[in-house]
Amino acid sequence: MKRQLLTVITDGSGDAVTTGTAVLGKLFAIEYRPGTIDTGATVTITCEADASKPLLTLTTAGTSNVWFYPRDVEHAVANGAALTGLAGGDRAMPILCGAPKVVIASGGNTMTGSVIIYYVE
Repeated sequence: MKRQLLTVITDGSGDAVTTGTAVLGKLFAIEYRPGTIDTGATVTITCEADASKPLLTLTTAGTSNVWFYPRDVEHAVANGAALTGLAGGDRAMPILCGAPKVVIASGGNTMTGSVIIYYVE
């Protein structure tokens, strides 16, 4: 297992953007460490490559350290549009193929926090 630490520091308007190093693997978990970031912040985590893949969005994120295990719903083999995990069934670890990116909105003036991306290659 590997991890990537993304430190975010908000500007005067309470916003921040931090982009990590490109990875190729499967997302295992995301740890949000708000530090001094305001409790009402919105945190958006994506994987950026040719297209942006959403991984996790937190609205009115709190001030406690917290772990998340984002998963993708799987599709049927016979019909790619048919989802197989409609009632909490099959889930797959999201593929990471690009650079993890953290965007903070409304995080307070010059506040610091971090996100740790845990993944397997």
